[in-house]
Amino acid sequence: MRAAAPGDPLQALRSATQALHARLDSQLPLAQPADATQSLHHYHQHLRVLHGWLSDLTPLLHRTGWGQGLLEPLCADLGDASLAVAPAGATRPPLDGDAAAWGVAYVVEGSQLGGRVLHQRLRRAGVDAPLRYLEGRGTGTGSHWNGFLQALRAALVQPADVAAACAAARWAFEDLLARFRQGGLMP
Repeated sequence: MRAAAPGDPLQALRSATQALHARLDSQLPLAQPADATQSLHHYHQHLRVLHGWLSDLTPLLHRTGWGQGLLEPLCADLGDASLAVAPAGATRPPLDGDAAAWGVAYVVEGSQLGGRVLHQRLRRAGVDAPLRYLEGRGTGTGSHWNGFLQALRAALVQPADVAAACAAARWAFEDLLARFRQGGLMP
């Protein structure tokens, strides 16, 4: 990955979402050590929340061409566990514009990197069930992320676009945190 240049949208997005990302990482049950049974239970709860969130974000993600195709493995994992997906939430992103879509795509695409870490953690805990969603793009996740960063940097050149993307990324994290709290998964 190339180093962040002055005015680099990636650095701006990281700065804008750092505290929210840290809160998610520190409080999410799926990210905490647990035995295989408890970890699998947390995974299924995690997926049910993500289903509504990703469903609501899909129309916005289509604007960038990134962050798509994630509902299929998520639904397959829930189906393997014989868990129905909850209907999509009523919350629609209060965002508009391509720059906002790139901010949301940053959060969704970045979550795939975190998913790989969680995938390894659950495997080490002994979870034997398919973890398709967390597996993401497998060994191609890193190269996919690099391609995304290249597209993000090309799309967000103007300071106003970077600011709009940062606001949208913060909103996406805040909305996800709120959904985890509503689902009883976070304090």
